[in-house]
Amino acid sequence: MIGTYLFKIGNFGVPSMGVCILVGAVLAVFLSWLLRKESSLDWNGEFVDSIIWGVLLGFVGMKILYWIVTPDEFLSAIKQGRIFELLTTGMVFYGGLIGGILGIFICSRRKKKSFFEFSDLFAPCFCVAHAFGRIGCLLVGCCAGVEPGESVLFGAATYNGACAFTYADGHQHLPVPLMESVFLLILCVVLIFILKKAKYLGTVTGWYLVLYAVWRFVIESFRGDAERGIYGLFSTSQWISFAILIAGIVILVTAKKRPRPTPWKDFKEEELVVPEPEETEEPKEE
Repeated sequence: MIGTYLFKIGNFGVPSMGVCILVGAVLAVFLSWLLRKESSLDWNGEFVDSIIWGVLLGFVGMKILYWIVTPDEFLSAIKQGRIFELLTTGMVFYGGLIGGILGIFICSRRKKKSFFEFSDLFAPCFCVAHAFGRIGCLLVGCCAGVEPGESVLFGAATYNGACAFTYADGHQHLPVPLMESVFLLILCVVLIFILKKAKYLGTVTGWYLVLYAVWRFVIESFRGDAERGIYGLFSTSQWISFAILIAGIVILVTAKKRPRPTPWKDFKEEELVVPEPEETEEPKEE
């Protein structure tokens, strides 16, 4: 395990998680640029603005949900004046997703465009950014899976230690973050294929929400960090997965009401037809 920092010189260190998030964000923006012609949105105005809104509110959402699911840590940091640490450590992806969606929604309203024109194009890009964020989790040792011998799938089975990683705490854990990174990169490819074939707005967004919600609900049962919050039978993220799944199904069912605008790649320059000058009779001399 690399640990919290990629390297550290004195009091200065380059955080592993921060680097992974930065790389993921850059690659996500680059992918959105590659896919820009699959949308009818204008890159320089509508698209760039939506990226800014989505990133800013996404970060706020990640922090707020993290504080909600770890109230003791939040209150302790406030009492001890560890404000910088409070702002720079700890994030929850679902909070970022909800915040990012809100940011894109605000931008779509300002630009008077359909929300799904933005979200369909961003869904594969979310997957890339999220995948690299999970690699950061693996490096710093958070979001760890169960240890060998612990129960999984709600007690239906026991983890036998296959493919276990040794974390910084010296214990072996199932590498859940790595498993999720692989899944997200596969999901990215699937969503790009759907984007190129989709005839209705919301198709890509709906499948993204449905597929990720199902995956997240299942993979949560392999997580070993129960302190994130358990309410009833399920964790916070599993309850959110239920809501995300229902939202995705509704979006898919109603997609036919939203025909997709013509993507930029299908725009064709109209052929300019230059009219032939009309023949005029020259005046006859009398």
